[in-house]
Amino acid sequence: MKMFFTLAAACGMVLLQATVGFAQGRTVTRVFWQDDSTAAVRYGDLKRLSDGWSIEPESIPGFPALDVTEQSLVQMHSDAGVILLGVRDQAAGDFGSGWIAIDSGAEEESHGDHSHWRLNKSPSVLKSLIGTDQGNPAHVYMYGETFVLANDSKNGFTTTTTAQLRAAKTAEDAARFYAGGNSHITLAVVDDQVAYATWIAREGEDSGRVDVVKLGTPNETSYAIHCPTGVLHGATANSGRVYFAPADGVCWVDADLECDDDPESVDVHYLSLGTDEHDQPLRTGAFANLDNRVLFTAGKGEHAKLCWIDASSQSPSVESMAIELSAGESLTTPFAIKTRGGKSWVMMFREHAEQPEDDMLLVVDVDANKDGDWSDSKIHSEVAVGRSQIEGHSGHHEAALLPTKRHLLVSNPGDGTITLISTVDFSVVATFSVGGTPARLEAIGE
Repeated sequence: MKMFFTLAAACGMVLLQATVGFAQGRTVTRVFWQDDSTAAVRYGDLKRLSDGWSIEPESIPGFPALDVTEQSLVQMHSDAGVILLGVRDQAAGDFGSGWIAIDSGAEEESHGDHSHWRLNKSPSVLKSLIGTDQGNPAHVYMYGETFVLANDSKNGFTTTTTAQLRAAKTAEDAARFYAGGNSHITLAVVDDQVAYATWIAREGEDSGRVDVVKLGTPNETSYAIHCPTGVLHGATANSGRVYFAPADGVCWVDADLECDDDPESVDVHYLSLGTDEHDQPLRTGAFANLDNRVLFTAGKGEHAKLCWIDASSQSPSVESMAIELSAGESLTTPFAIKTRGGKSWVMMFREHAEQPEDDMLLVVDVDANKDGDWSDSKIHSEVAVGRSQIEGHSGHHEAALLPTKRHLLVSNPGDGTITLISTVDFSVVATFSVGGTPARLEAIGE
């Protein structure tokens, strides 16, 4: 009888511990977000509780103190547990600009044929480089294993990798500068070997110019090519090709990995996006990728549309679906996800700068009959989100797919909240009040 009670007590203790543990929450992922109100990155572990979900906002020790009136955070990306983000100032880089690398605290745990990321440590600043000679970046990209950061006022760009950021003794040793591009630079990198850096010039001999730079070689531009129109703003790589966004349509070239093509022989292909009611050419400004397709939005008002290009096609062409907008509304750059079951979705925010209470997340089913042909694309869901707080290029909604691929996180800058959305039925699961002005997001680990 005594043994019976001892076993019962032990079982009860295990049950009590499990119940308490579930009540305290199971960590699903670690979320990082930029807070535009403080020009800082905050984080919180997203936990699943017995009665819901929670995020407790935390500060990152050692994060550089920035001047919110003079400096701002720009794009950020993550790879292998490290986050890299840019810092831009209002003085063309003369006040203080550069980059910050964050160790997320996530560690890879190998299980033979697969691995998991565990959150065994708190986040910390891995390295940072902010000064008056860093070129005032506006854009940060992640291609393959390469982080690439535009140094606009230095007419060049910086590359680094997670391995370099972890191994280098100093921030200066962790990254490398290359000349290429001019002014407001956008970039594409192919196979970690060659970079394409744009010039934003509207007129003159540098209108439509793209510098082609071999990585890992002396810091010199290898050669330049030209699109038929200028004001280049947007570049990406997909399926061995590089795409650009000039003032008119989209241009593309075959990637030159060895960077030894004769620039006069490079065939710069042009794809029209149509014209508006004033017979002015439509354009885009930024790209996203999903498998072999390049995604973007184009047009305003009644001409607004989601577009895509099959980059693997022998003869790439632009396909599109119209997006109905009300007066004053605009579309953000699309982002694409694949759910745990392999279903593809393309999403974008429909925002209104003057009426942010009407902002929506549009969810497009790009392959409704699952035959690989996107011609049957249609809007699947319109999800009400919080408010944006648009000021220039900032204050837009941003989104991040959780590593489990079952949920999506959306930032609401005008509400100081982050929303959790199911990728199964696109219902709002929870909304977390995190304060400040949450903007760009990353979800890492677990």
